[in-house]
Amino acid sequence: MLDQYLSSSGYFEFPSFSVAVFTILLAMVLSTVIALTYKFTYQEEYFPNKFFQAIVLSSTVSAMVMMAVGDNLAVGFGVLGAVSIIRFRTLIRSPRNIIFIFMSLSIGIATGVFGYAIAISGTILFCIAVVLLYYSPYGRSGNHKIDLAFSSQERAPVDRLLVQLAENNIAATILRIRMQEDGITRYTLIVGLPPETNPQEFYDSVRSIEGLIDIRYDARDNDEQL
Repeated sequence: MLDQYLSSSGYFEFPSFSVAVFTILLAMVLSTVIALTYKFTYQEEYFPNKFFQAIVLSSTVSAMVMMAVGDNLAVGFGVLGAVSIIRFRTLIRSPRNIIFIFMSLSIGIATGVFGYAIAISGTILFCIAVVLLYYSPYGRSGNHKIDLAFSSQERAPVDRLLVQLAENNIAATILRIRMQEDGITRYTLIVGLPPETNPQEFYDSVRSIEGLIDIRYDARDNDEQL
């Protein structure tokens, strides 16, 4: 049965029930392989279970849409109009995560037009490339970049913070220095924390410096330059 589907080059305008089920199941299996590869090569502390589910499910949705549209131009415009009504508010900041979602959608598109050989070969080669990059020097986890903001009435506490960062081999760059009306200066720094550094412990060490007030930090895109 699998050989019959893989060797078939015709396009089904209205696929039978068995063909539709096989197509959706194949898309789900291939996207699950992609999701498992993503989990295997994930290097952050907390694994995003919902993103894992999104990788698996997005291919099934795109496969269903492609089979429903077929080669009907009118239906295609109808689906495009329906999708445009939906407002997607989820922000994916990591380019790597975007690639995995796009790969899952591509699997759904390939299987949806019955290009099974393309979907299977593409999945295999994609997973091999991801694993090779994971074990290459480019797969190592880089510094966690954060925006560190604080206020101080004097320069001395700021100098003590910079000395502390240098002693711990933590890179830091001052982004902004803003003078406020009450005479207090507001500083904003980009700090690159090594992967082995606990962010909470780092925050507590900054709070222990006398003279620094209103301390806040926010996670920054890891692909931005420090």
